[in-house]
Amino acid sequence: MNKINISIPMPLLVLIEDVGWWKGEDGSKFNEPFRTGMPRDHVPEDYAALAALGRELDMKILAGFVLGEWDRHNILRNLPSSTWMGKVWTAPYTDPEQKIKAAWIIKNAQNHIELGVHGLCHEFWDQGVMQRSEFHDTDCTMRDPDEIRRHLSYFFKILDQYQFCQTPGTFIPPALKHSFGDPDNGFQKILAEFGIDSVILVFKRTKLFSRPQTEKIAWENNVLLVERGELEIPWNKVAAAPEFRFDRPILALHWTNILHPDPEKNPGVIQKWAKFIKTGSKKNGMLPAKDKGECLNQYCHHIMSEIKRIDDGFSIDVGWREKIPASPGNLPIYLKVDAPAGTQFDITGAKRQPCLRASEKSFLKLSVSGMEKKIILRPRKFI
Repeated sequence: MNKINISIPMPLLVLIEDVGWWKGEDGSKFNEPFRTGMPRDHVPEDYAALAALGRELDMKILAGFVLGEWDRHNILRNLPSSTWMGKVWTAPYTDPEQKIKAAWIIKNAQNHIELGVHGLCHEFWDQGVMQRSEFHDTDCTMRDPDEIRRHLSYFFKILDQYQFCQTPGTFIPPALKHSFGDPDNGFQKILAEFGIDSVILVFKRTKLFSRPQTEKIAWENNVLLVERGELEIPWNKVAAAPEFRFDRPILALHWTNILHPDPEKNPGVIQKWAKFIKTGSKKNGMLPAKDKGECLNQYCHHIMSEIKRIDDGFSIDVGWREKIPASPGNLPIYLKVDAPAGTQFDITGAKRQPCLRASEKSFLKLSVSGMEKKIILRPRKFI
């Protein structure tokens, strides 16, 4: 027993913000959105780069979309607070073939790109004047609830214009402005109305009406909120050299960070990031997650499942699952087992599952039924 150690590895998921702009120019000095800061317009090849990164990592990248410039029917004229043009809105990037091609890329990469909600145009225009940001002001005070509902409703209407086959379930706050702790009148209540079940945020930049249940994970109105940490790389750094501390479950980047000024050279930037992520996650004992659901479930286990040594083995308390309405569900738990070669376990409370992805091979993968509160592992053979 003293030669055996069991731990719950930290998962890793890649999140890319600001996906969806067609103009790259930072227009903040002209009452327009910050966009991506890319010194060129965006092209379908930039969406192919997202898909390529997902394929390289065998991961469903979480992409925080801004959809305003995708509006093919100019419906945002009916929502003046969503754009700098107000009631005379015309989508500034109008090549329909480019948008159709990009939509085709996204739809055909549904195993490697997961759509998340970031906003329509990221900011908010009050009587034509830009304010930061779309859903909360600079003090993280929530905007009018009905106006928020209209913004979210139009986000999904623009999705429908291209018949995307995904329904986004994650919200990434624009400019990290967010609020938590007012379940009767707060933002999570509205998100839940739209089927959004998770938020990726930074708690210290969030207006807190009550303390989060843990430092890294909180829940409200059946919505799970997860800390992502501060970024190492500026939002507008083009073709950024890979950098990440591998100390948290979300590697959050901005679209420009993984793209090249010359779209034909995007693959080179993607290869550098993919190699960096695979090498770093392995070196730090992290589990590259298959998708958002697997990542958040594993992170909840990492934070809240308690491992204890018992007389004849190990006990893992997973009782937190019934206490959290926003629990990601009956997804597998991955364990890191350090034991003498040939060690085998009798397992109760869970069933061993085959590790099919390359990134899973060094872990013990277990499925846990919804009723179980404890997993017991008893070593039974040493060679």
